[in-house]
Amino acid sequence: MTYSLKIQNGDLAVLGNECQIVSDTDKLTQDMTLWLLIQYGSNRLHPTFGSALESYIGSVIDSSTQTQVYNEVLRNLNQYQAMVYQLFTASPQLFSLAELPYSIDSVNVAITYDTVFVTTTVSNPSSSTVVTIAPTSL
Repeated sequence: MTYSLKIQNGDLAVLGNECQIVSDTDKLTQDMTLWLLIQYGSNRLHPTFGSALESYIGSVIDSSTQTQVYNEVLRNLNQYQAMVYQLFTASPQLFSLAELPYSIDSVNVAITYDTVFVTTTVSNPSSSTVVTIAPTSL
């Protein structure tokens, strides 16, 4: 099982004088959300990490926006899934089933006036748990 520091409201979650840890399904949800929120190319050591969703903020929303956002989210989640699969293949003992993105079940993009909402559902192999990444608005 792998662990990450828990992020809450954009900051590290602290309980008393210790940082909180996130694992299993919560880690999967947090990791995929971070992959969508990190700007593409912002990490010089991993230049293909992140998404280009930030580039849509402030832009004109037209008939192609929904498709472009859908494709970017799907590209990003597929890349995350491939990375986890590669790490799992090399060291399966490090992972719990709850943190593995087994399938990307849906990517829903809805446009309301000047806001784009994205909701994503991903299954993991642990007891048919479904991870829903909270709606993100652009």
